[in-house]
Amino acid sequence: MAGKVAVIGAGTFGTTMTRMLLDNGLDVSLWCYEKEAAEEAARTGRNPLHMSELDISAAQVSSNIDEVCDEASSAIVATPSFAVASAASQMGLYLPEGAPVMLLSKGLAADGRYLFEVVGEALGSSERVAVLSGPNHAEELAQEQFSGAVVASESTGTACFFQRLVSGAFFRLYTSEDPVGTSICGAAKNVVAIACGMARGLGLGSNTQSLLMTRGLAEISRLVVASGGDQRTCMGLAGVGDLDVTCHSVHSRNGMFGETFAKTGITVADYEREHSAVVEGSHAIDPLLAKAAQYDIDMPLVRTVKELIAGAYDIERAVDLLTGRRLKPEFS
Repeated sequence: MAGKVAVIGAGTFGTTMTRMLLDNGLDVSLWCYEKEAAEEAARTGRNPLHMSELDISAAQVSSNIDEVCDEASSAIVATPSFAVASAASQMGLYLPEGAPVMLLSKGLAADGRYLFEVVGEALGSSERVAVLSGPNHAEELAQEQFSGAVVASESTGTACFFQRLVSGAFFRLYTSEDPVGTSICGAAKNVVAIACGMARGLGLGSNTQSLLMTRGLAEISRLVVASGGDQRTCMGLAGVGDLDVTCHSVHSRNGMFGETFAKTGITVADYEREHSAVVEGSHAIDPLLAKAAQYDIDMPLVRTVKELIAGAYDIERAVDLLTGRRLKPEFS
């Protein structure tokens, strides 16, 4: 028996994951940060803020994290990346000892630590923590469109536990022992998606977007290998798979921000406020560049996106800087 699963975060993915776990016949409790939304969801069986078309009436919904974590056999964290540390510290107070945790939020904390390390430190062991990544837009999962993902953990047992827990009729999970590579891919693909969105906003076509995505993957691969990750991760679901869907899907918040930025010059803060959505790529840039500097890795695309959204120079100047780089072999 899997026991109760605590889902921490009632955004788009957290709500969708709750529905998927319920469909797997599991007992699910869902933590919602907004008290009024939690009360309405508990009363109506629908999340008023996200994925309201999904029936989650069989789940226990609460804004009290102690109620949600109490007697849970496992937990799944679905908060934005910048909120993972806070969620982990609270979970550590109430989650039963030894309960495994899976992150839907992947990447790096502001201080450069991997999110699975942050949660592991709060819970006493990173081997209890897994990271899920892949081409998994919640909007399509909610429609039961077939998809796949990777569950990566330092512990094979933890990865296999969540593989069995979450896999279903339309969702196929594979395991990995590379949470480092999975985390870097998950953080960096959002930045590349912003760049691809900017290209669309400028009216540039598939050639340009494919160039940005491919050269972005080269930057990601260099950092993964330098950080001790497995280069094969970059070629799998957590790498190319997640990168492709994030760069090209209409559901990509990062891509849509990039497109809107190119057309209007909107700031990240204004975009997040107007769309009630987090531009994860913007929060990943500084930790990625800090880690790249640690290993003397060049990430010109990530750095250019940073300068653009900070207003350091305009897009025309950015294009000149990227296209004016010295010619060199593709693989070196």
